[in-house]
Amino acid sequence: MTTISARRLTLGYQRRTILRDLSLDLPEGRISVLVGSNGCGKSTLLKALARLLDPWQGQVSLDGHDIRRRSTRAVARVLSLLPQHPVAPEGISVRQLVCLGRHPHQSWLSQWSEEDERRVDDALERTAMRDQAQRRVETLSGGQRQRAWIAMAVAQDTPLMLLDEPTSFLDLTHQMEVLELLKSLNREAGKTIVMVLHDLNLACRYADHIVAVRDGRVHAQGAPPAVITRERVREIFQLECRVIEDPFFHTPLCIPFGKQRDA
Repeated sequence: MTTISARRLTLGYQRRTILRDLSLDLPEGRISVLVGSNGCGKSTLLKALARLLDPWQGQVSLDGHDIRRRSTRAVARVLSLLPQHPVAPEGISVRQLVCLGRHPHQSWLSQWSEEDERRVDDALERTAMRDQAQRRVETLSGGQRQRAWIAMAVAQDTPLMLLDEPTSFLDLTHQMEVLELLKSLNREAGKTIVMVLHDLNLACRYADHIVAVRDGRVHAQGAPPAVITRERVREIFQLECRVIEDPFFHTPLCIPFGKQRDA
């Protein structure tokens, strides 16, 4: 497996600081979800963890070593990223997209192999996209398109997967399909998954570990019942709510009342 952590991380764009002095350890082999209000720095943190954004200060460590000291290919062999709004080349088929996930494993001495073919087939099977393999990506529904991108990440065959809002713009059915798929990849393949989600109730249902970000820092982290409480939701989102136990999944269930109502 692969471990990822951050120590005293300060991140920003141009002259604007987004995250300051942030430290974080994400549990190996678990599903971790980053939550917080819009603009708090969740996506910025994910970019730094994926080595897409260099920190102003501090360090992201992959297996205990500075991620910036590893080559792009070496990082891509252990870490895959699904960005918030991925764009596929025009006219590319689902299978061609998924094949791109094998690029980090290619070299002048090691071209396309039976192992690559097997990984692509397995990714299509796991994501229920085998029947869509020859379709162009732009013709797919939103949920199918997300599964195609996840299939590419699965074909990349990394022990660590980072996903930025994988359920954005999807209806409830497709949200559940995507999250159930990620859960199966974690439980059956042992992948460490780190993702950004906006829906607190889905985050509580699927996460083993929740990281709440507020004002550019980690405000709280731990198991869902320890993080998602009435007080914490008020502090993080300035939202009045009641938090009860979900009667079916026995995870925290947040019922919002709004900013003004006395709950």
